[in-house]
Amino acid sequence: MLSSNLSRMTLPETVLYTPAVPNKDALPIAWCYPAPRNVAMSSLGYLALFRQLDEAPTVNPTRVYGDTVETFDPRGVAMMGFSFSFELDGPEILRMLDACGVPLYQAQRGDAEPLIFAGGPVTMTNAEPFADFFDFFLIGEGEEVLMECVAAIQQLSASSLSRQEKLRYLAANIAGCYVPSMYTVAYHGPEAGVATINPLYDDVPATVTKRMLSAAQMQNTIASSPILSDDSVFGNTFLVEVMRGCSHRCRFCMASYAMLPARGSSAATILNTIDAGLTHTHKIGLLGALIADHPEFDAICDGLHQRMDKRDADGGDPIRLNAAALRVDRITERIVTTFMRGGQQQLTLAIESGSERLRQRINKHLKQDKIFDAMETVSKAGLKGIKFYGMVGLPDETDDDVQATIDLLAEIKAQHPKLKLVFGCSSFVPKGGTPFQWMPRTARGDIKRRFAMLEKGLKPKGKLIAEFRPSSAKWDEVQAVFSRGDRRLAPLVERFYRHGGSVGSLKRADKELREEGVAEYPPLDWIIHQPLAQADTLPWQHISLGISHDILWEESGITL
Repeated sequence: MLSSNLSRMTLPETVLYTPAVPNKDALPIAWCYPAPRNVAMSSLGYLALFRQLDEAPTVNPTRVYGDTVETFDPRGVAMMGFSFSFELDGPEILRMLDACGVPLYQAQRGDAEPLIFAGGPVTMTNAEPFADFFDFFLIGEGEEVLMECVAAIQQLSASSLSRQEKLRYLAANIAGCYVPSMYTVAYHGPEAGVATINPLYDDVPATVTKRMLSAAQMQNTIASSPILSDDSVFGNTFLVEVMRGCSHRCRFCMASYAMLPARGSSAATILNTIDAGLTHTHKIGLLGALIADHPEFDAICDGLHQRMDKRDADGGDPIRLNAAALRVDRITERIVTTFMRGGQQQLTLAIESGSERLRQRINKHLKQDKIFDAMETVSKAGLKGIKFYGMVGLPDETDDDVQATIDLLAEIKAQHPKLKLVFGCSSFVPKGGTPFQWMPRTARGDIKRRFAMLEKGLKPKGKLIAEFRPSSAKWDEVQAVFSRGDRRLAPLVERFYRHGGSVGSLKRADKELREEGVAEYPPLDWIIHQPLAQADTLPWQHISLGISHDILWEESGITL
């Protein structure tokens, strides 16, 4: 097994912290990312938690990526942790386990095999289709719960407890640690949903509640790049977390509900952190669901201008800025000029739809006049382009709502003909823990037709209004299978992986399992398109993100 020190010596990167020297009895942990190294090195969450492990003398961590796993030997490793951000990471995680010889199913592993766990958005919203492959999941923010689990495993490693006894200890004693094998699930029938979810033992909680850093903790706690690498996707960019979570609570948005409440560090802490990054690189990335919602964002912009002034006076490389999507009604001249000076010629704005009626339905309280005001601001500032994010297939959407998006973009183009417009559009996928978790996915024919409406409407008679960049509706549908499914999908997940993990692989896997008579899960169309009722037991109902199902149902706006 490679040590973390050897990894750092042989990889082209700059470490911005001082790793601890592992104790002789330090716990060996593999910290895994289900993608190539250049992608992993751009994941702030993955690297920030690796730093937490690497600064602990009781831990000896090794980073493992999708393109290095074949050279990784898991023998002697106590734990393998995975970043699990997207449902479609699941097949790659199985491939990585297979590649290094770890049995895929939790029930097939013996006491000598490492404990396999994961943290990230999928584990908080619906990990049930993948439950049979993991020993445990971290529910909430890793900074809060990861080291408690590590300490517990270290303490138990010297005991004679079996693998399952150790897992029971975690489930019973570590808040935010979800051990799927400690729960039994019953179903209404082979073509119906979940009936009950119950813990196997009295000391295992019936509901696992997420662990989060408090607002007070966040004031002086900030996630920033602990390692820089030239060959990462963002190319030596120092990433800084400005805001965590979002207070606007759009009803479809997993990032908003899973990360509530919205929190951020102080402007002074953020700027001091940026200063530390600027000693190593001139590229800064500001991350967060809604960075401009930071209560001191104007002060952050002022501080960035001061640092740009100083860099210009000193003759250094000009500071370059990148940012996550901004909210349209937060756009100001100060914000636009800050990012333009940082080299940005295009800003990304999320509007979801050009229909004000539909935006109200999804709880995105964004007025039409605010959109036009923002376009006036960016146009006067000299910005060259805007990329809008939108969505089709939202609950209660009609063709008129899609036409409203076309009309809005056409009016913006008419008012600002020099502004290059891009419209990136995905299709709605229901997510657990949100008010729209009960909603079905819109029929594939309607999704396809509305994409076609947008493509035609945004380029009428060859005249380009906005470049249309749709997501893959087929992949969105695959994602929906796993976002709404339950544990019975485990054989489908495995077969999907073994057939290559393509869109066609899922249909092929489903067909084979049904022909073999081993598909115990409902039809895929039922999983995707079946509306759920308030009284239904949801597959992820035993995971609490801190908001009751009654409140989520009320916020959903569903009328019976």
